[in-house]
Amino acid sequence: MKAILVTFGSRGDVHPMLGLGQALQARGHRALVLTNPAFQAEVVQAGLEFVPVGTQDDFRHTVAHPKLWHPVDGLGVMWRYLLRPALRPTFEALQWLCRPAADSGPGMAPLVLASPLAMGARVAQEALGIRLVSTYTSAMMLRSVQDPLTIAQWRVPGYLPHWARRGIWALLDRTKLDPLVKPALEALRHSQGLAPLAGPHRAVFGPWIHSPLGGLTLFPPWFAGTRSDWPAQVRSGTFPLYDDPLPAPVDGDAALGAELQAFMDAGPAPVVFMPGSAQQGTEGFFRSAVAACGQLGVRGVLLGHSHAVDKGSLPASIWSAGYFPFARLLPRARAIVHHGGIGTSAQALRAGIPQLVWPQAYDQFDNAMHLERLGVGRRLLSHPLETAELVARLRALGNEPSVRQACQRHAQMLSAGSLAPACAWLERLA
Repeated sequence: MKAILVTFGSRGDVHPMLGLGQALQARGHRALVLTNPAFQAEVVQAGLEFVPVGTQDDFRHTVAHPKLWHPVDGLGVMWRYLLRPALRPTFEALQWLCRPAADSGPGMAPLVLASPLAMGARVAQEALGIRLVSTYTSAMMLRSVQDPLTIAQWRVPGYLPHWARRGIWALLDRTKLDPLVKPALEALRHSQGLAPLAGPHRAVFGPWIHSPLGGLTLFPPWFAGTRSDWPAQVRSGTFPLYDDPLPAPVDGDAALGAELQAFMDAGPAPVVFMPGSAQQGTEGFFRSAVAACGQLGVRGVLLGHSHAVDKGSLPASIWSAGYFPFARLLPRARAIVHHGGIGTSAQALRAGIPQLVWPQAYDQFDNAMHLERLGVGRRLLSHPLETAELVARLRALGNEPSVRQACQRHAQMLSAGSLAPACAWLERLA
């Protein structure tokens, strides 16, 4: 089988597809990844074939935009600077890769696995008849009117009836999402002779966005549950955790860089602070992190755009870097404070450490809600982040045995999971 995996976004969007691609490749299949060139090196390091879609400038302009992390306007930034420029190129790349001459023989048509936000793949399914499975890195990609429910940063109260919740989704489509996405989407569909979206499929983010062939959640059912109003063709999977290699060759320990290894060995387990790999303007977050560590007398590791903090001014109890693989770091941490991205959440669950979540946009509020429900962490409410709240929450996490127990329980559940059932299901579809 030739599996073509399509995704756009940050590392949290790309890494799950790399993990899934590696699992499929380990079963003897060929795996190609279509994504922005900003992730070419990571795709190649994962041992997968890379197909570029869009330009690195698209990605740079997206992550540099001041409203990227706005809880409402962030999706508009993503669409205008990253997703819309990739719409037609995604369609054209799949048109080429799925042509009959590219197949390996009878019955070997490729299987495309694509995020619903990679809408060029969905148009290719309609126009070209490609075999497409929608992949959902987070539960927020699957609309529901059932409890518990978040819409952007708002938690919908349980007493609100289902008809009112459906009305909220319809209002969001009519006033925000369809005017944003439909012009470019319908232009591509029209160029392929497809009729405009109408009837129950009128809204882009309604039933149309989900492949009728099948869908696969890239999170386990115990993380976010399953909802009876999800599309019937969606199957539950698990986190396809990707263990990326070290960012550069290092001396000393094979699991940790020499500098970080020395820091970890020099004292107690630190708290890791990570506001998101694509998050800019994090000076206040890191200042609060350093101040909180000082007040609590704990050590800290700062990851992300930590150049916002002058490394020369950091105390010896704080280590800082742009990025470091979580699989090698988090098992030796005492806790993590992060933005609520699904990739970071999954890695922290596997490491069995408590989580404080400071959500900003996209699925992060929903992920924070699920982590709280599991009992493995708490949500930070202040914005900008206040040192006093961070200190109080970190202190409380250390004094709650139930949190540690929940962390250990769900780490065991995650380690017991496997991608094998999901891969076997994909093989049957292909």
